[in-house]
Amino acid sequence: MSDRGVVFDLGYTPYEGERRGRRGALLTTYRDGLNRVFGIRRRARKKILPWILIVLAILPAVVFVGFAFLLSTFAPDAQSPFGSHAEYFSITGATVLLFVALAGPELLIPDRRSGVLAVYSSRPLRPDDYVGMRAASLLTVIAGFMLIPQVLMYVGFAALSADGFFKGLGTNAAEIPKILAATAIYALAYAPLALLISTIASRKAAATGIFLGVMLIGTALAAGLVQATSIPGHKYAALFALGEHPDHVRDWIFSRVGSSDLVVNGAGIDPWMSLVTILAVATVSTVVVVTRYRRLM
Repeated sequence: MSDRGVVFDLGYTPYEGERRGRRGALLTTYRDGLNRVFGIRRRARKKILPWILIVLAILPAVVFVGFAFLLSTFAPDAQSPFGSHAEYFSITGATVLLFVALAGPELLIPDRRSGVLAVYSSRPLRPDDYVGMRAASLLTVIAGFMLIPQVLMYVGFAALSADGFFKGLGTNAAEIPKILAATAIYALAYAPLALLISTIASRKAAATGIFLGVMLIGTALAAGLVQATSIPGHKYAALFALGEHPDHVRDWIFSRVGSSDLVVNGAGIDPWMSLVTILAVATVSTVVVVTRYRRLM
């Protein structure tokens, strides 16, 4: 066996393309986040649940507008019995909750488990940039879930207005700021907490289960504590019903009577307290996630 070194020509060619710097890294991380949550360029089973939830979020809006068209065709003076903009958030809110439970872990956990955070660190990408782009991907998807059905309803009902399409758009223009505000509330209530749990958990299934447990089981526990009238200040236990706060604030935004089914409403929690709780949880979650990734990257 020869002890002489051998040089193999592997045909290595240095990168000669455009070097896009930090902006390019930000955009790539953002787009990669969108691809992950939608299962794009991944196995078919990764696409099934996200796209089923997308259909469930949009299809009812199409159905509502379709039935309204039929009612106006056969009985022009009939009032549509179907959902308003405020009521439709109840449908999309539940759908988005499930989607975020799946998408949050998908955005953060695989990179940590695969040990590729060092690769991100080798680029002109700071830890804050990485977390920010992952969060931006999730917030974009939530906004799409919430706003696309609302736009379909807004435009569809305007087209059916007896006063004409453009007059119909103007008549309901006051709903636009309310829709945007409610969308922001749902995004703040779900996304930061999901990312926080995904930062702590090491497996996607565990993170999904913990998030749903906090939102759903936590609400049930809060209801039990509220009913335990022997506990001083028992009504404030309703603040732990994190899954209900966005609905409570939504009713406030749209000037609706709060649902009697909500624990927070039954306990007498003011909507502004729900809003403060959402903002506090979102702030703490964001600080913890950013701090942890500054240590990891």
